Amino acid sequence: MVEAMKQVLYLTCLIYAVVIGENSKRLLLNDPDVATRFAQMEITIQKLTEQLSQLENNASAGSTYVRWGRSVCSGDNTELVYSGYAAGQLYLHASYTSRHGGPSNLLCMPGDPELTNISGNGTSLLYGAEYQENILKPDAHDEDVPCAVCRNKKTQNTLMIPGRKSCYSGWQKEYQGLVVSGHRAYSASSYLCMDRDPEYIPGGHVNNDGSLLFVTTTKCGSLPCPPYTDDKAINCVVCSK
Repeated sequence: MVEAMKQVLYLTCLIYAVVIGENSKRLLLNDPDVATRFAQMEITIQKLTEQLSQLENNASAGSTYVRWGRSVCSGDNTELVYSGYAAGQLYLHASYTSRHGGPSNLLCMPGDPELTNISGNGTSLLYGAEYQENILKPDAHDEDVPCAVCRNKKTQNTLMIPGRKSCYSGWQKEYQGLVVSGHRAYSASSYLCMDRDPEYIPGGHVNNDGSLLFVTTTKCGSLPCPPYTDDKAINCVVCSK
């Protein structure tokens, strides 16, 4: 899009220069019609220049996403913003077994935090996340989950597509994995795309039972089968454009 705008602007300026060069001896510069046409062409060039500048600024903005389960970024034209630890609310509050409120999203906490000296009252707590099954890897159970915030320098939009392991035409794949979430009987949780080849946080194999993640599977009914299949893990892919 930016290159197309550059070509349009170049051609407009070229036509403007040719018109002036070829007709300067024959056109009366004080002719109202000629002056109006030149003024309109100058306005057009100015607008095209502004639009081109805006497109170049947008193109350089980039797009960001979280790569769950890994501490590095591997997509084309990507850079690591920071890496850290996946964290969320406790999987189940024993004293509130009939209540499943609280935040549902997970956070990617940086490995180099800037801490406060403010104490809380324990009503909202953040726990490290653990793999709760060996589906992603044979030894994943109870391992702690890393994460990486990545930026693609050449794209403007990023989305996670559940049910796919490849991107649609025109989109670039950042990484692929399986959909994970909390247990349906536990606290509220969100769906994440966990990298298909996850890493573990060094020394994080202790069973602390913080925020627990399970591989999500499909359930036929209102979700039609086919095209889906009952009780199967769900592919996911993160794509940028």
